[in-house]
Amino acid sequence: MNSKNIAILVTVLMFGMVIIGQALTYYAVPDRFGASADASGSEIAYTVSTNSAVAYTVLAYDDAKEVERLFIYYDEGYAVYGITHDQQDRYIRQTTVELATRGFAGEINIVNAAGLYDALNDYAEGDAVLMTSGVLPSTVYSDTENKMFEWVGDGGTLYWIGYAIGAKYADGKDLADAPPTYQADIFGVGDCILMDDVRSSERSTDPLSSGLMLNNNNLEFGLSFDKISGAKSLGFEHKGYGSAVLVEIGDGMICVLGGGQGATERVSISQIISSGVTASSSVIDSVSGTIVRNTVTGTMDTAGASGVGIQIRIGEPNTVFARTFFF
Repeated sequence: MNSKNIAILVTVLMFGMVIIGQALTYYAVPDRFGASADASGSEIAYTVSTNSAVAYTVLAYDDAKEVERLFIYYDEGYAVYGITHDQQDRYIRQTTVELATRGFAGEINIVNAAGLYDALNDYAEGDAVLMTSGVLPSTVYSDTENKMFEWVGDGGTLYWIGYAIGAKYADGKDLADAPPTYQADIFGVGDCILMDDVRSSERSTDPLSSGLMLNNNNLEFGLSFDKISGAKSLGFEHKGYGSAVLVEIGDGMICVLGGGQGATERVSISQIISSGVTASSSVIDSVSGTIVRNTVTGTMDTAGASGVGIQIRIGEPNTVFARTFFF
């Protein structure tokens, strides 16, 4: 083989290796994502990295409260409302996947009615409960017992998806109605839960709503942020009601997602839980853009803020990776 042919062969082989390398990069190598944040005084330095092309958001906010233990209620021995136990089980498993995508670092415990009672008797800072059954069990709430909402007042955080919060409770396999004053008993004001099937395209003007990309627009069973003192609306709104409303109750908080146990509700509640936002949180700074097989770095000044949360999210509108850092 003469030198000319050898040169051609080498060129062809090199070209082929480039093609194969590109193919491996785009098709064989899985997407990789990374994020970090470090504080130095009031300045927080962040990094976002990926081997793909994707949109990203870095969101800073104050008064964040990290969930360190999340208790998710599930008990086949107690009635549910608006959902079956099989649907609830699947919904819980899907929610834990959404939380994992967002890097939720808290301890997750699936508890039955007795376990929920025990959890409320063993409160620690950072404890939260997620209810997807539409009703509370009589072990913690009934026409004579209000242990769940007393626990919230003492500092606990309750995340609620499903039927009107507190309207009914499960006494074993049977359902019972709470006293007619249940809304006022919980929130201090009556007629504050929307019982109509309403969807809205009017997003809350709070920058946290668009910053967290909360896309649940179903308001049925949602709370009135107009009537409840200090309530924060972070979703979509209609005539004073919201699809995602956070309310301070004593030293704790209740977060209610309107609608049933659907996909947008699941994604929105996972965003809220993993971010640690509270009813008193507000945006400090926000940066967004597109990153193409690269690492982006930047800084945010959080002077004067306390309980700072930094959520770094990759993928819009569907989050593929997120991490939240608390300072």
